Amino acid sequence: LADLGVRDVKMYDVSATHPSFIVSECFRASHLVFLSTTYNAGMFVNMENLVHDIVNHNLQNRTIALVENGSWAPCAAKKMHTLLDTMKDLTVLEQTVTIRSAVKPGDESALLALADAVHQA
Repeated sequence: LADLGVRDVKMYDVSATHPSFIVSECFRASHLVFLSTTYNAGMFVNMENLVHDIVNHNLQNRTIALVENGSWAPCAAKKMHTLLDTMKDLTVLEQTVTIRSAVKPGDESALLALADAVHQA
């Protein structure tokens, strides 16, 4: 996103940053990208808690992009999408990126396309 000219790009690790700080940052930003690994056929627990917090705080008027990772049955993006779809005035981009275990050359082009979609939204 920074390479596309987006200023003030920030990235947070839900395992290392208190969720209240991330929620407050979500209210500051107009565009959000959530990345989660699939964990026990769902979202990574810390990410799931964050998404629930965002839903409970009724975040509105944002554009959100989703990226998931999983080795054999990635489903984190679907789980995030299901929760975020309950909110009004929130746009979740249909285009998602699925990474299987590690970023591969084909994934890079998909990530760049998603960054472009976020930038254009």
